[in-house]
Amino acid sequence: MPNQNITHYQITSSDKALRTFFHVLTVAFTTCLLFSATSFGQRAGQEITLPADEYKMLDTFEALNLEDADKLYNKKDYKGAFAAYRAYSFEFPKSQATPYVLLRMGRCLHQLEKRNAATKAYQDVVDYFPDSVRYAAAALFYIGQCHGQNGDEGKQTAVWARMVKDNDYVSQPNSGTALTHLGKAMEKLGKYEEAAEYHWRTAVNFLKSNSKAADDARDAVRFHYAVRNPSHEKLGQFYVEASDFDGRGRNKDDANEDPRYWSAVLSTVLRETKGETLEKAAAYWTAKMGSRFPDDDNLRKLWCDAQLAHEKDPERWKSRISELYAAKPTSIDRVMQWCRYYSPVPQARSDFFAKEATPLLAELDTAQRMKLMNDLRGQRMDEEIRIVMRGFDTRGLNDEEIVRFVNFAAQYEPEDVILRHINRMKDPLTATKARFDYYQGRSHRNKPFMEKALAELPELKKSPKYAGQQLSWDEGKLLHGLGRYEEAIKAYRVSNRQPDSTWAVAECLKSMKQFPEAIKSLREIESVGGNVASRASLEIAKVYRTAGDKAREVDQLRVVLRRYPKSGESSEAHRTLENYGVALIGGQSEAQD
Repeated sequence: MPNQNITHYQITSSDKALRTFFHVLTVAFTTCLLFSATSFGQRAGQEITLPADEYKMLDTFEALNLEDADKLYNKKDYKGAFAAYRAYSFEFPKSQATPYVLLRMGRCLHQLEKRNAATKAYQDVVDYFPDSVRYAAAALFYIGQCHGQNGDEGKQTAVWARMVKDNDYVSQPNSGTALTHLGKAMEKLGKYEEAAEYHWRTAVNFLKSNSKAADDARDAVRFHYAVRNPSHEKLGQFYVEASDFDGRGRNKDDANEDPRYWSAVLSTVLRETKGETLEKAAAYWTAKMGSRFPDDDNLRKLWCDAQLAHEKDPERWKSRISELYAAKPTSIDRVMQWCRYYSPVPQARSDFFAKEATPLLAELDTAQRMKLMNDLRGQRMDEEIRIVMRGFDTRGLNDEEIVRFVNFAAQYEPEDVILRHINRMKDPLTATKARFDYYQGRSHRNKPFMEKALAELPELKKSPKYAGQQLSWDEGKLLHGLGRYEEAIKAYRVSNRQPDSTWAVAECLKSMKQFPEAIKSLREIESVGGNVASRASLEIAKVYRTAGDKAREVDQLRVVLRRYPKSGESSEAHRTLENYGVALIGGQSEAQD
């Protein structure tokens, strides 16, 4: 393996320089066609470690020193690790682990973002230990990565081209990432076919050892042969060799008869292109697929969409979709499937539902109607939901079924309709709870509903099933919303849901202008500590503001700065003090408790 300095391969990132470097990429590509990726148990992106068999060859003292350095590195103490690796290199200059140690020194500098120094350290590995493939190949990869992180794509391309040109280096997992980069460099030069072949080999050879590079490469090849240069022959061959478009290798013997292949291709065409390119690709692939898979509704629908893309005839599209629907027996599930197909054309979807679903509604049981309404809500078909509900008879349903229906229908039906359904419940207590839930759930800024919800509480409080912390909390919220603060405070305290109850009590006291009592409650919360302490401290300042006591507000804001300097509340306190023109030193307050 030649020992040559990387500067021989350096270029600028301009298009002209990239073109002059094209022959380097071509040589590298020719080499990569011949390799077979071997991971040696390593996967791309993983830190290069010293294998166990190499560790065993070290004497005890060497191994202990190296282990200590590795521990520091694994703890992300990169400065300490660098010093330890460097000391090791001086103490054991002839150690068989030296290539690994030099690589790790580069990694420490790289992690510390000292990329120029890291590049020099990596270069030592390449210069002095080029035959230590595991480490030299990694060093070249990281040199290229440093150049890329420094914004010099030309140097990155040059280094990685050198890496993949070497028969041994190209077998390493990180070479897959380099090959993907080089393929993209080819694309920038307009060499799309050559780039596709780069990506092709990457997808096939790095399927296991560099899955990210393989994923990116598969996407690039699929796009090229599906959109940029449509070719069923080449894309079908790639589909088999690359183990499907997702790398899982399911039923990959014949792409021509695999619906997943056609679905992926048509989706790529429809999703990733437009204009004349879309029209050309859509025309090509619809002709290639023809009338295959007549029983696969989703695939045939994609085919119809692709036909629309190049024919630009919406009426013909609707006709094809209708013919596709008529090819199989109707059912409510099939109706909903077609509603999804019609979703881009809301009026056509509504007309279709009215025509096809209405005759089926009478045959649906309660569970099927509920499922249908949920499906319609998922497609935001509110008017169709109302159609289904109008035929929903809750007579004969048990209380649990009525509750489920009421909870759904409450979003669409007026109060009198909901109450009519609730009144059909057999258990008075269940009906009371349903009315309470209905009114409370819609009580936001609705005082009449707050009052109606409170009216249901006396019966619920008598029930061991419903009485308890949550019901008391709900009562407090309703009374609070109505401005009945003293009653709300009692309910909050009975609930004793901490720290929420104390927060709510403080808010009520503040609304009653009982500011000292409100501040006392907030100090109780602050004394508990944790995440609520800084919030309570800032809230005390806001109480002083409401009370019109600006001097104490400013003092309290300074306390927030000092006690909770890293909190969001501290940032808010700082902004408020700046707006007030209060002098601060170094962003901190000089205030003392």
